[in-house]
Order: sequence, then C-alpha cells, then structure tokens
Amino acid sequence: MKRITKASHILVIRLTDVAKAAMCVHALRGLRRDYPEVKLTVLTTSALRPLFRGVNGVDFLAADDAKYKGLFGGLHLWKEIQHLGIDGVADLEASPRSRRLRFCLTPWRRITSTIKRGKIERKLLTRKFRKVMVQLSPLSQRSRDVFERLGLPFSMPAPVRRRNMSEPPHIATILAGEKRGRWIGVALLSHRKGNCYPIDQSTELIKQLAARYEKVFVFGDGIYQKQFCEGMESLFPSVVSVAERASLDEQMDLISVLDAVVTVDHPVLSLASLVGTPAVSIWGATHPFIESCGYGQNPTYAVQLDLPCRPCSADGRRACLFGHYECMARISPEMVLARLLKLLR
Repeated sequence: MKRITKASHILVIRLTDVAKAAMCVHALRGLRRDYPEVKLTVLTTSALRPLFRGVNGVDFLAADDAKYKGLFGGLHLWKEIQHLGIDGVADLEASPRSRRLRFCLTPWRRITSTIKRGKIERKLLTRKFRKVMVQLSPLSQRSRDVFERLGLPFSMPAPVRRRNMSEPPHIATILAGEKRGRWIGVALLSHRKGNCYPIDQSTELIKQLAARYEKVFVFGDGIYQKQFCEGMESLFPSVVSVAERASLDEQMDLISVLDAVVTVDHPVLSLASLVGTPAVSIWGATHPFIESCGYGQNPTYAVQLDLPCRPCSADGRRACLFGHYECMARISPEMVLARLLKLLR
C-alpha cells in the first residue's frame, strides 16, 4: 500500500487552554472553507467544545469523558479512534498527553503533524539582554502550517464579522435586560501577575467606564477574580459581574453584542476575535509580538509601554526582574480610556 500524502479524515487534538484553542479555530475555518470534503474529528474537552461552533461539519470526541481516564481509558480512546478511519493527525497541543496519543497513532498508514511551539524564538524575545524584537508567527498561522504538512495548504480566512442579531442573546437579557446605549466588556485581572492590571487602577478604570457607558460587564474566573467582579458590581450600578454566571458558550454570546472589550492578555481577547468584537488590549510582561493582539484585531489599540525589560515572559508567569511590575503600573486608566474612545469613534 502506498503512503498517504494527503489526509481525508483528520483527528485534531486540542485539549487545554481557552485562549490558545480559540486561536486554533481560525485555521480550522480556513481549512473547512477550502476543503469541505475533508472530515474533521476534534479531540477536546467538553468545556472547550463551544469554541468550535463557528466551524461547520465537525465531529467531537470528549477527552474528559470518564471512560477515557487513566491507562485503560487511554487504551479505550485509542481503540475508538482506530475505528473512525483516521488517516491524518493534527496535534495542535504538543503536550505530553497528545504526544503519547500521537505516538500510538503513527503507523505507516497514517500521517501526523504537530504544531511548532517556537521555544527558541520566544527565549530570544524574552531574555534579559539583547532581545530579538520581531513579530513571531501567531498560533493561528502555526496551526495552519500543521495542516499544510498534512497535504492541505490554504490561506488564512478573513477575520470574523459581527453578527446582526434581531434580539440579544438570552444570557444578555438575564444579566442586563434590553440593550440601550453602549455596552463594554472588561477583563483586567489574570491568574498570572505579569498580565494583571493593578487593582487600584482597575477600579478607577471601571469607575470611569461605568460613568460613561450604559453597561460595563466585568469578566473573571476563580475565587479572587469573582470577589473583585462582585465588588465592582456592588460599587457601581451600571456594572454587571459575569464571573461564574455564564458558561463559555454564553460568554461568547454576550461578547458578540458588546460594542468593545478592554482586556489584558486574557482569554476574553481571543473570544472577542472569535465573534468579531473589537478590543483594546493592555500588555505588561507579555507582548503582542509573541501571540499578536488577537486574530483580526487592530494592533493600533494595544496599550503598552516601551521599556527595555519588556517582554520578560511568554505567558506572564515569570516574576518581574525588578519586583515592581512597572510595565503595568505605569499604564494609567486615562491612557486606556483614550484608546477605547478612539476605537469607538
């Protein structure tokens, strides 16, 4: 039997990280546009499945299903994939779990391709001295390259356009009622300190937004961020906390009717790109050169300071070299608000 040079049924592996999974979706849109005959089966978790709703004709395998847990669960998953008739594997995760699964699925009758994470380029960009300040290939483009190596070249699709909704989504009606005036989304905190806008400045920015716009929706997850969101809701009448009140699917619906979002390097930025909502992004330890400002987002509306120590981290986890996080602390609420006013004009 000849070796397959072009996949007709691809297993797409993306198991974790809302922001990165959302960026991979744009490559799938381009693949589906140019190759509607190619069958796609996405191996992901139930929590991430709503991200792929913009890609038509996709089958799913729930990686977090109880029957796939543990060693015997992995064997059961492998056997189930065997019966699907997969002839290509696109690993968009490049994690230890996806590598093990890919290793089991690489007999000579299948072709596999894995995403290139660009570790060396990131290290050159984030090292202490002599940083190489160049735009790295964004995750959406690197995902496209995975499919090209499977024999399916295509160009990236146009950015998502906003939908004209005859009526607001159900979650928006529950949280804020009928839409009047302008609605702004805000995500200013992060689990990684290098990406987190300072609390005092976050409060001041939300105060100014609440005084200017009809509704301000504050996004967050986890106990600490939930407390902050609920605190803002209690302080300002026009602020609505979304923390733990909406599923991922509902958050996407809500973001799709917002006039703009103001966010740090946070999953909300990627969700806004998925539904065509413009964003003002705030950058601290990380940099748009690493993952871009969001697919289709205008880099003009990225707020950041030109400091010699930036960027110092690819994802915001690394502690500040000087301990003061000036890259965020010196970005005033007025700077962010001015950029938002420019975007809305």
